Amino acid sequence: MHSLNGKTVVVTGYASGIGASTASKLTELGALVIGVDRSDTGSAPRVARTIVGDLSTYDGVRAVAEAIEGPIDVLVNNAGVAATHPWRTVLSVNALAARDLTRLLLPKFGPQPVVVATGSQTGFQWQRNFARANAFLEIDDWSDALDSVSDLPDIDQLCYALSKEVAIVHAGNLAVEGKRVGLRSNSVSPGTVGTPLLQDFRATIGDELINRSADWAGRHAAPEEIADAIVFLASAESSWISGVDLPVDGGYGSFIFRTLVAPAMNAAS
Repeated sequence: MHSLNGKTVVVTGYASGIGASTASKLTELGALVIGVDRSDTGSAPRVARTIVGDLSTYDGVRAVAEAIEGPIDVLVNNAGVAATHPWRTVLSVNALAARDLTRLLLPKFGPQPVVVATGSQTGFQWQRNFARANAFLEIDDWSDALDSVSDLPDIDQLCYALSKEVAIVHAGNLAVEGKRVGLRSNSVSPGTVGTPLLQDFRATIGDELINRSADWAGRHAAPEEIADAIVFLASAESSWISGVDLPVDGGYGSFIFRTLVAPAMNAAS
């Protein structure tokens, strides 16, 4: 993927997990990586530049955007938190921050810009819930957007899946809207991944669901395997791919669809 050599790539949530693997692979391919994270940890990969920022508020997102000088070629909206955080924080970081950082950086993109978002297997019902996710995205004010979903049942448990549905819908919408400026946009939806966040997911989703995915696929994914998909979608080698949510889950999502979702759809029809 020599096409990334010399390209400027912004990676949010770069200090650990999938973000760290992505930043490392991009650097190895000659990209100039601007890593954004809430803290500058000693274990973070070496990148061209580090920006410490808070993506849980609009003001924090704006400060990060102002600190990034253009032109940039690729934005990887990877930063995310699990539902061990308050639900408003989860939706702010995982969904609203990606939306508004993208908006604020659009004027700083060079020609043929690329955006890649990290979705999740938990957002697999984004098509069924498209209208809800899209309505959320259309509310500019963060407080108003969060208030619009505050009455949803079990929002504390639902928030992570909802945030990833919104992230996937945003990436697809951006592909359609960005066609006018030559922008490509895609998302990558991992299954369970062996990162520090896995323990948080066990606490919120439960061991049974986490273990079921690993048992079916034989193991959890390595962060490098998710990073490979992100890097591919960031490169010119994927130049004719846009508006796609790419599952990277060892086939577990396909298994769930065929054994649970499709039979339920058929029974309801």
